[in-house]
Amino acid sequence: MDHDRSAPGGGRQRGTQRHARHDRSILQRFAALLAMVVLAAACGAGTADGGSAATGAASGRSGTSREIIRFAFAPDPVWDYMRDTGVLAEWEETHNLRIHTSESWDEFTYFAAGHGDIVSLGTYELPLLESETGVEVVAFGQYNHLRAQFMRRAGDPYETLPDVPENGTVCVLGASEITADSVIADQLYGIDFQVGEGQYEHVVVQDLFVMPELVVRGECTVAAASADAAVSLLRTGDLEMMNGGRATWQLYQDVCDCDHKGVMSNLFVATQEWYDAHPDQAAAFLELWERGLQLWHDNKEEIVGLYPQHFSVETEEDIQWMVEYVSGPSDWFADTVYMDDAWIDEETKIYDYMIEAGWMEPGIETPRFEAVARPS
Repeated sequence: MDHDRSAPGGGRQRGTQRHARHDRSILQRFAALLAMVVLAAACGAGTADGGSAATGAASGRSGTSREIIRFAFAPDPVWDYMRDTGVLAEWEETHNLRIHTSESWDEFTYFAAGHGDIVSLGTYELPLLESETGVEVVAFGQYNHLRAQFMRRAGDPYETLPDVPENGTVCVLGASEITADSVIADQLYGIDFQVGEGQYEHVVVQDLFVMPELVVRGECTVAAASADAAVSLLRTGDLEMMNGGRATWQLYQDVCDCDHKGVMSNLFVATQEWYDAHPDQAAAFLELWERGLQLWHDNKEEIVGLYPQHFSVETEEDIQWMVEYVSGPSDWFADTVYMDDAWIDEETKIYDYMIEAGWMEPGIETPRFEAVARPS
């Protein structure tokens, strides 16, 4: 297998071929959704009375209705905490807005189908979303770092990905989620790491919450899982973290040779059409989630205890383990939702690495990022 990266343009040529195959498989996933995207783009944002965005805004000013923001995201403890403590209701009253939510672990498909104004998506997912659906998007806030990290069974000798034998079974969450890990494998180790091809014979997509147990049982040699899906097994020592316990977003700092706190699994992303027509609502949306991040950083132990289902904790020992984990450098929640130009410059460099690793065609336009000003 050829891994010679010194041949002029060799990495990009191989990458283009791999990307073409990858595109065909992903196209099958979204082909049935494209007509829905076109229909949804014509519909625009909804309102509490089912009218248009303009009608909703006007009626909201008269006190009869509130404009609706349709928001799709994965189940989230901070959202639950804001809802249960009245923070959300207060924000909706203050801004004369209402957020209609749809919780899904597959926000990519939900947004591609045109059901939302705002979703949470990974930085690495945006080029694929735009190229496969034709929906132009704007990333305007940050929330969660990509917290996946490689794990091994207790006592196994694998510390980094090159230690894993090529005939081993590497388990991953999904074809899009593997992108950042592929970038790291390519840039740090010169390893071709993709589902169905590349250096490893078996790169297998598995469920996030099943992978840790599969590693313990030996069905996965290693897995790119997350700590909040494996708390009890990590606490008891049945599972061990590789890479010195560093998650994907932390390993990216070795790739960029910088201290960038990025590689986001959850950016706040809107359709370009909605964002350009609703700058005030987008800014208000960030104000809400900035408050949410403040609440998280100030109340981690309470939030983990209140919503154990979000952290896969079952016992007091599990809760304490998780609280200690998120109280250190491995906390995957961003410090702030606000992105500045310097942060955006570092974050979007990943697209250059994605081209080199074969996940983007050269010449594809970088997705749009907007640095929204903090309220004065």
